[in-house]
Amino acid sequence: MNALFSEIKQVSYAPGLVMEPHRHRRTSLSLVLAGSYEESIRGRRGEFEFGALLVCPPHETHAQRFGATGLRQLLFTPTPEAIARLDEVMRLADAPAVRTLSLADVGRRIAQELHTADDFSALVVSGLSHELIGLASREQARRGGALPLKLRRAMDLLREQSCQPLALDDIARAVGYEAGELARAFRAHVGQTPGEVHRRLRVERAATLLARSTQPLADIAALCGFSDQPHMTRAFKAQLGTTPAAYRRRTSG
Repeated sequence: MNALFSEIKQVSYAPGLVMEPHRHRRTSLSLVLAGSYEESIRGRRGEFEFGALLVCPPHETHAQRFGATGLRQLLFTPTPEAIARLDEVMRLADAPAVRTLSLADVGRRIAQELHTADDFSALVVSGLSHELIGLASREQARRGGALPLKLRRAMDLLREQSCQPLALDDIARAVGYEAGELARAFRAHVGQTPGEVHRRLRVERAATLLARSTQPLADIAALCGFSDQPHMTRAFKAQLGTTPAAYRRRTSG
């Protein structure tokens, strides 16, 4: 289809469907657009939802169980160029998975272009394919794929306590950095401050709850560490360009 993907297709799976262990001859990528599923691969099991991009290496046995609302996803067959680019930041043989809301947005736009299929769609999809690979690589780096050990530990701490207040001094002390040293390391390797990463992870946690539950917005704001619902709304608009209510409507659809 383009320089990065020889094939892109949108597929849907019925609620509760179970796919027994199977293998594919070629490397494949899958991006969840709606719903969720559980996958078992390389001796581990994980649950994946809206915005998750998974790599399945060739000839790797895996099994899947789809969630109560079924699943809609994009399946990509990467070209050697795409595989080489991803392999620079993640070991594809380990069947890695990354998740970020920006990937979900790119996937939604690709799906729209596949449906439109006019004289310009192939060009648009080609550009979006490069954006997808770039965002996946950036997210893997941000989440520790290419980070020094102390920074990986700091990222783990930020993820584990994304809904709790964390001071820079506390993070630095926990991983053996000076506060200034930690801030400089984040800017150099991640391109964001620890505070910016923490706020991004908090929004992602809230987005997950919005997509998976019917809890009131105010309750989700409190659960995710926002001071109130307007605080969560401001954070969503700053990071995603939309409100929590609009995000919920889009993902539930």
